[in-house]
Amino acid sequence: MIKNYLILTFRNFVRNSNYTLINILGLTIGVTACVIIFLLITYDLSFDTFHSKYDSIYRIVQDSRSASGESRESTTPYPLGKAFRNDFADIPLATQMHFQDEVLVKIGDDKMKVENVIFADSLFFDVFDFKVLSGNPKAELGQPGKVFLTKSLADKLLKGKEHATLKIDNTIEVEVVGIVDDPPPASHINFSMIVSWPSFTPTFIGGIPIDRWTVTASGFVYIVLPANKSVADVDKQLETFKTRYLSKQDAAQRTYKLQPLSDIHFNALYKSNPGETPNASRSDLLMMGVLGVFILFIACINFINLATALAIRKSKEIGIRKTLGARRGQLTLYFLGETLMLTMIAVLISLCITEWLLPWLNGFLERRLDLNLLSNTMLLSFVAILMVFVTVLSGFYPAMILSGYNPAIVLKNKITSQGSSGVAVRKILVVFQFSIAQVLIIGTLIIAEQMHYFRSKPLGFDTEAIINVPVPDKSRQRLQSLRARLEANTAIKGLSFSLGAPTSTSNFNSGYFLSEEGPENTYYIGVKPVDRFYCSVYGIKLKAGRWFTEADERMAEDSVIRDGDKYVYILNESAVKKLGFHSIEDILGKRINTGLSRNSAEVVGVVEDFHSASLHSVIEPVVMINYPHFYYDAGIKVDAANFNETIKFIEKEWSAVFPESNFEYEFLDDSLGKLYRKDERTFTLFKIFAGVSIFIGCLGLYGLISFMANQKLKEVGIRKVMGASVGSIVMLFSKEFIKLILIAFVIAAPIAWYCMQEWLSSFAYRIDIPVYVFILGLFGTLLIALLTVSYRSIRSAVSNPADTLRTE
Repeated sequence: MIKNYLILTFRNFVRNSNYTLINILGLTIGVTACVIIFLLITYDLSFDTFHSKYDSIYRIVQDSRSASGESRESTTPYPLGKAFRNDFADIPLATQMHFQDEVLVKIGDDKMKVENVIFADSLFFDVFDFKVLSGNPKAELGQPGKVFLTKSLADKLLKGKEHATLKIDNTIEVEVVGIVDDPPPASHINFSMIVSWPSFTPTFIGGIPIDRWTVTASGFVYIVLPANKSVADVDKQLETFKTRYLSKQDAAQRTYKLQPLSDIHFNALYKSNPGETPNASRSDLLMMGVLGVFILFIACINFINLATALAIRKSKEIGIRKTLGARRGQLTLYFLGETLMLTMIAVLISLCITEWLLPWLNGFLERRLDLNLLSNTMLLSFVAILMVFVTVLSGFYPAMILSGYNPAIVLKNKITSQGSSGVAVRKILVVFQFSIAQVLIIGTLIIAEQMHYFRSKPLGFDTEAIINVPVPDKSRQRLQSLRARLEANTAIKGLSFSLGAPTSTSNFNSGYFLSEEGPENTYYIGVKPVDRFYCSVYGIKLKAGRWFTEADERMAEDSVIRDGDKYVYILNESAVKKLGFHSIEDILGKRINTGLSRNSAEVVGVVEDFHSASLHSVIEPVVMINYPHFYYDAGIKVDAANFNETIKFIEKEWSAVFPESNFEYEFLDDSLGKLYRKDERTFTLFKIFAGVSIFIGCLGLYGLISFMANQKLKEVGIRKVMGASVGSIVMLFSKEFIKLILIAFVIAAPIAWYCMQEWLSSFAYRIDIPVYVFILGLFGTLLIALLTVSYRSIRSAVSNPADTLRTE
């Protein structure tokens, strides 16, 4: 019997080949979307779960309160690790680490930039289960001058050698004492080398002493909580702990607490993750899952619509089968079997497409997704469940309709397409399809408007023809030499040394208060170390007072920030307003204290507000200071006329000043674009989802209109004989679908408006949703649908009526 069913199923597929292809194509796209979204969701949910102590590992984080409000940091002071081990003897596993974005590594005459470097102590591998291939980290990470390399970095650096000595940032020499496996993709800690903790020096954080409890930079502490301790108990003990090491004021403003390892990848409030692993959002994962289900629903709706529309063709077959004794349950299983075969074909094709798409997806999403059914039992189970779900969802309703026909009525030709093919259900399903499609289209248009707003909004400084070059050595002699060499070329319009461009991720925060009022009214402020040329290179506007002078720079050049009298400050307008001044001139000559120094320094100037972070955030208070120890970046304004020649000149002179380092540069425009990389991905994904949903919906429309055209062949022939035009016949087919799309728009518009209002709420600077995006969404959908309907209906309208009426 099964063989008979298979033969009949194959014959039905061939007999209705157009509808079979439409169903397979729609289901393939829907299943592909679901498989990819499943891979993305499970990838994020699997973060850090490979650690055997996953449920017991916690990171110590800090919340700070001030007059500005509350801030949260995942970084903690460098002395905290040692102090915690001393005071919490009942929690033996507590490891300290520092994360460094990148360093310059020299081995012999070779040199290369190495990203994601961590300094870790001897307990690091007791807490985390990163695989050690050789060496003894328990012993070596407790000694100065030792380093472990990942296998991939060792292959590049050592080139077959077992031992070597590396020089890091021309500062420390370390011996390679072991190899560790590369960290798994789903790890929030990403590293390429692990340097022993005693090798960490203040040089790596701009010369600021690391024994201060006010310095956090990129320091992290992780602990393993014993089974007999609770999070609440430790949090309570940390309240007492902080009073022993912090000043009375700092202790009142700061709270240390535990953050579970399971929360780190999903909690964007604590952003500083080692290895710069981007945070995921559970709400985003939920949204992706919902979108995947909706796209699958759209594909299944096509199947249901076409199956019920084709019911009239199968009615005689069903009548004969029931007359010969076939029971309804047997017929239901037969039709479900047809659906299962189509689904299996679609799943096989979709798995091939997914495998083909993964390299592009991994690059685009910065993920390492892998499609391996044999080793991934969760994925294999999901695919099996997906097949059953699609089969039941797509096939159950049509199977029940088809198997329920009365054979007496069927064999007397009393079944009509209008009465038996579930017209009302098809209409509801088409409305559902196009409601989803229009929500996605309107959402895509709104995201496009917001992205345009990002690109066009003035940031408060110049961005044209500026390149940024990392500075490996901040000594006065080298920086002056580089300036003299570059300014000799007329194509160089300006050069400034600083801690990054006005808008960049190279910022750090501090507390500040008006000296005459005292620390009771302390606010948070962003600190931007800059030289005296920063204002002219970036076009920042001075609103009051003066800019930094050469005398200011000479006073600050050779000192670590301890004596406030050696420094002067320049604030932005927001910083002045935060202190309560109504006129920016009133702040001039006043003294403020920052966390950089316990002594106060004079405010000599005020600049116009500029965006120091992305447009997701409001303009924050900023203080500028001459502090050469933090000149990690050279901003070079160039003449765009002969750009290639100018870059070659800069590289030549830069290499002459820093022969031990590699020359790298980045356009300021490109670095600003990276701040919106996640938003650009969202925009791209919405475009893809919207395109997919419209495409699947149009496939269904094409199938339905083809069926209608075949059913109305004689009606069309008679209308043409009576003088009907091609346009009137096309409208005959189109008017019903226009009504359905209009109904879908009425449903979709408020849903799209609500969802996009929620999305836009994450931006401090955002557009107001324009009305025309809804109009464009409606007319765009109508146009695409009408083109689909018209293509097939015109073929019927131009057919020769003699051919269709010849049998009458």
